[in-house]
Amino acid sequence: MVVDFNFFIYHYNIMENASGIPHALSYSLNTMQGTSFNSFELAPSTGTSSVGANGQIRFMVPNNGLLDVKTSKVTFSVTTTASKGCRLPAHADTLFQRLEVKAGGVTIYSGSNFHGILENIKYNMGIKKACGVTGHKDFLDAGDAKGKFIGTANVSETYGEELGVASNMFAIDLGDFANIQPRLLSVDLLPSLEVILTLADNSVLSCVTSGILQRGAGSDITTVNSSASGAQFTVTNPRLYVNMYSLASGAYQNAIRSRMADVGYLSLCYDNNLCFNSEWTGSSRFSLSAMSLKRLTAVWRRKSASTISGAVPVAGGACADFDGDGGVYGILGSSGANNGGIAEYQGAVQQFSLPTSEPAHNVTSAAGASFHYDSANACDFQWKIQSAQVPQYFADVVQQAELTKHAYNVEEFGKAKIMPQYLFNYHAFSIPLELPTSPLDKKVISGLNSMSTNMFVELTSSGSNRDLSNYDVLIFATIDNILRVGEGKAIELLN
Repeated sequence: MVVDFNFFIYHYNIMENASGIPHALSYSLNTMQGTSFNSFELAPSTGTSSVGANGQIRFMVPNNGLLDVKTSKVTFSVTTTASKGCRLPAHADTLFQRLEVKAGGVTIYSGSNFHGILENIKYNMGIKKACGVTGHKDFLDAGDAKGKFIGTANVSETYGEELGVASNMFAIDLGDFANIQPRLLSVDLLPSLEVILTLADNSVLSCVTSGILQRGAGSDITTVNSSASGAQFTVTNPRLYVNMYSLASGAYQNAIRSRMADVGYLSLCYDNNLCFNSEWTGSSRFSLSAMSLKRLTAVWRRKSASTISGAVPVAGGACADFDGDGGVYGILGSSGANNGGIAEYQGAVQQFSLPTSEPAHNVTSAAGASFHYDSANACDFQWKIQSAQVPQYFADVVQQAELTKHAYNVEEFGKAKIMPQYLFNYHAFSIPLELPTSPLDKKVISGLNSMSTNMFVELTSSGSNRDLSNYDVLIFATIDNILRVGEGKAIELLN
């Protein structure tokens, strides 16, 4: 009997290409030869070494090679006004209100004026991980990112000296644009790329009286500093580090040219988030037209977040006086003496809460009353899309949490560990409008298509425990952007 091995190899390849053989059993290899890598440091095109609140930073990206957008980062240090107890918010992204990308002067990623809030939502949901080393992951109280003690009254968190001068301290990615597909962007196919970052205003800072939570004292980290007025931050020494690959074989370039000749263009896909911001009066209504609406997300923020305040405690940490006032503690630690034990804080600018009358919007102390949702009355929500109800009921707090996890394709939240944390610090209500995905799935555009009509969307609420006076609502509509690239660096944006 003669065995035809070519016959078996042929059918093995057919079965594998048809996904008949799991990856764990596959012996096939893909080969790309002549791969090289390098990383480049780019100074701002404006030549600016320091930028204050609401200022802009611009970078021009090299126009040759394969840009790894996901790992390219902007690094910088930060200085703040001395003697005002300044603290930076958790997550370095919060210092920026907008990120834009232009190609040949044409905006291909516009972002929104709420970039920092959007990035915080991603961290809260767990779809983005914060780095404790370079991302300023936490709100720092008595020690800064260099290891220096700053718990003394009126001492500010600042990085204009020591390690903050010898090296940049923090790094951020390029937001939604960092997740462009394919990940390696052949920049020689595009007009010159420019990255533009706009800084947030000074209200992202917190100014505390002391860096330590003092039990029984009136001056602590949750109390706003009496000298908070005029506190400012400045981003210093900004740099863009781009990671670039090249392929010497020419096979990839030939494949790109062949694809462009067959179809007429190449397609790049990435998310974009449109933000609709308004005062919360019990409902919010807006309209949009999109090729693929993937998700709707609403967060509520206190109007007082527009002014500098003290630190906001995270429910579940130790309280100011934990021997009798009913504070919620023990999840993050409750042992300690005068400092109240281990506790966790956040800036008011990144506190998203269920907009309830009880507990009240102005209860921000570390005592248990801040986190005690003891009202028997409801604060429920429902979306309406062209009058169609989604979901088919007013969602209570558990249903809000479960639908939000479904929308972000996670099994648990990235930040909230207990219900009071979700309601007081990290609340969001979201619904999915695209097919569910798995991490290894190929990109599929399956969101709600409203290109042929101006679609009206409304967020409504019910219940007598709603606070209709003291909150703003920010609604993010996540859509797919498709960038088509043709011959001669011609580009077309679909959204």
